[in-house]
Amino acid sequence: MGDNAFPLNIDGKPTGPLAGVRIVDLSKVVLGPMATQILGDMGADVIRIESPGDNARISPANVERNPGMAALYMQLNRNKRSVTLDLKAPGGVDTLLNLLAQADVLVTNMRGRALTKLGIDYDSLRERFPQLIYAHAQGFNETSSAADRPAYDEVIQAVSGIVNMQERANGSLQFLPTFIADKTVALYLAIGVLGAVVDQVRTGQGQYLRIAMADTMIAVNAVEHLGGEMFVPPAGDVGNPLSLSQIHRAMRTRDGGAIAAVAYTNAAIRLLLIGAGRNDRAADPVWDSVAIDRAVFNSGWEEVLEHSTTKTTAEWEEYLNAHDIPFGLVTDIADLPNDDYVREVDLIGEVDHPTEGRVRMVRNPLEYSRTPTDIRRLPEQYGASTAEVLGAVQR
Repeated sequence: MGDNAFPLNIDGKPTGPLAGVRIVDLSKVVLGPMATQILGDMGADVIRIESPGDNARISPANVERNPGMAALYMQLNRNKRSVTLDLKAPGGVDTLLNLLAQADVLVTNMRGRALTKLGIDYDSLRERFPQLIYAHAQGFNETSSAADRPAYDEVIQAVSGIVNMQERANGSLQFLPTFIADKTVALYLAIGVLGAVVDQVRTGQGQYLRIAMADTMIAVNAVEHLGGEMFVPPAGDVGNPLSLSQIHRAMRTRDGGAIAAVAYTNAAIRLLLIGAGRNDRAADPVWDSVAIDRAVFNSGWEEVLEHSTTKTTAEWEEYLNAHDIPFGLVTDIADLPNDDYVREVDLIGEVDHPTEGRVRMVRNPLEYSRTPTDIRRLPEQYGASTAEVLGAVQR
């Protein structure tokens, strides 16, 4: 990576596939801003409408150099123009409507009740802006009795089954230590907007796109965990047995490292037993079977984990590579910026921010051959582009 500097396209023309698409971003915190940053990386002109109070900017849990420029905010808001606009103040909604007249997409994660009160819900805007894609994300489906309930990531982890999975797997009601719902739904939201843009280009018409966090995460978790409940009547228990097992974890190595080796077949368990020095157990003909007996399979895994410290990390790497067993080293998240793989693929680089100094950015992992994503605008201080954007609207 050389000097570890990131290539920037500051003040350049967008190179991504969404160049020429304008998005008005009326969202806060994680879900909406992550989706619009993905779209901005693809070349869209994202105008971020801000009023005081976005937790991503001001949360006391965030690290910052300057007020309102916390790390979480900066990871979610590049390739956007920040516009200060109080929608509750006289003229605020009118200014927003002027922006929407020149926009292709509106993205919001405000609750429906608040949108209706301001007169900017979809039904209020559809006739005035027939070309507009109105993308609305909220915690619970707007047709449900829970529509107006506030929702954070942890709430959705609870109602979608994730917390119960934790309890089934290890007896804990602990939330996953990442904003898994916000980020997963953000990906769905970005995909949804892309689909609507394709239709808009083809027909010239906008439409209403709505997505509920609860619905999305229930659908995601059902993929492997609905299990026997897929059938009517049920053909078995819910849950993926291996995923919910306490043995489904990485193994320690002799030199204190940790490595995640993954086996889903009896043949792979046999190879891991040999690697752990348990040749006697590996010789058991039970591992010849293609059919998996869950109790036997788990007992083999337990023995591998119990004897994994017979090899160093390097020795396990060599062995697993030689036998084509999927594996990955357990990486301390603090080491990611200097991780060999991360540096090899230039995933995290450094840039000079005009107000925050030297900072790290994670590039968009999408790699287009003809219309590459780029970084054209670094995360802005609150309202930095207000004059530029609103001045253009008033002309």
